[in-house]
Amino acid sequence: MRVAILETVKTTGGFEQEFDRLIIRELQKQGHNPILYLPENSNLPVDYGIPIDYVQGGEIVDYEGVGRLKKIWLSIQRERRRIKWFDSAYEKACRHEVDAIILTTATYRYLRSLHKSKLKNSPIPVIFIFLGVNPQEKPKFLEQARKCQSYTNIKLKVTTLRDDFKDDNVPKIELIKPPVLLPEGIEANPVLTYREPIRIGFFGHYRKGEKDVDGIIQAFLQCDMRDKAEFVVQAAPTGPDDRIDMDRIMQKYARESSVRFIKGKVLGKAWYDLLQSVDVLFLPYSNPRYLYNWSAVYFNALALYKPVLATSVLNPEILSTYHIGQEIDLDDLSHLSQQMHDFLCHYRGNLSVYAKDLQRVNEDFSTKLFLQNLLK
Repeated sequence: MRVAILETVKTTGGFEQEFDRLIIRELQKQGHNPILYLPENSNLPVDYGIPIDYVQGGEIVDYEGVGRLKKIWLSIQRERRRIKWFDSAYEKACRHEVDAIILTTATYRYLRSLHKSKLKNSPIPVIFIFLGVNPQEKPKFLEQARKCQSYTNIKLKVTTLRDDFKDDNVPKIELIKPPVLLPEGIEANPVLTYREPIRIGFFGHYRKGEKDVDGIIQAFLQCDMRDKAEFVVQAAPTGPDDRIDMDRIMQKYARESSVRFIKGKVLGKAWYDLLQSVDVLFLPYSNPRYLYNWSAVYFNALALYKPVLATSVLNPEILSTYHIGQEIDLDDLSHLSQQMHDFLCHYRGNLSVYAKDLQRVNEDFSTKLFLQNLLK
């Protein structure tokens, strides 16, 4: 099959590009011919190494870094252009230039545009991928999804670990498992070996008040495993106040040999090399949206065969099904300290179990199965 990826969002890096690349590479692996559809006069900061064709309707609308009022105006402009992009894609579909079209990170707004475009009557499959639907967006999503029921070739695929649609009676919605995210150029080692110190990686941008980094480091030190473990913390503040606070934290623990700081933001392959450099990933994500949207860094960890320390709201279906780490409690730092102590004490004995279940995860959430479910 000749499959087009219609990308209408430009980002400076991160998940969108990683997700597009994963789909493109798996299409190639399974014998398909992917092509990239881009709005005219647009480009992406990544080369996927596949042919590019352009849809008419104006270039990509990028409102990264703009003010609130301008963002509102640009979002209206983006929606108007999206209808034109869809119309142009429809013309290509009518000429059967490709056999299917995929939109990789759709929202209910895409469906709102679809209803106003010719693409709803596409003669070939048009697949919209939604990366989970949270309760706030669900009513809007369902409203738009119900309007799609008469569109023969429009397919709505929600990547999720949950089933929040069983009582909604919208047969057009299909739930599929998300894929593990193995970055290109990175080799995963499914063999887990024990070494000391056990390196626990706590990575991500720092915003003062968002995560109690100071308290988490204290909990690690109080678990009294300094001789066996090392806590690797990324010091990547996002603003001036964050930088002042992070400097305070780094100075406070400067003499702690079991606490190491990685300074600054890390992007691209360097980011994945950083994930690879540790034995365990500490994932203190507490936003309730992670009950509904799967975490890219979590699925990076799974693809890289890394045991995890994760909160109860971070895709809890994983730890409830696979023994690949330990749930952590960020609301009670003394409890967190005990959980880290227990995890580290049993880490060596659990390695074979972690390895076995990480292998199961990689089979159950493989990119091969993901693409098969996407295209069926």
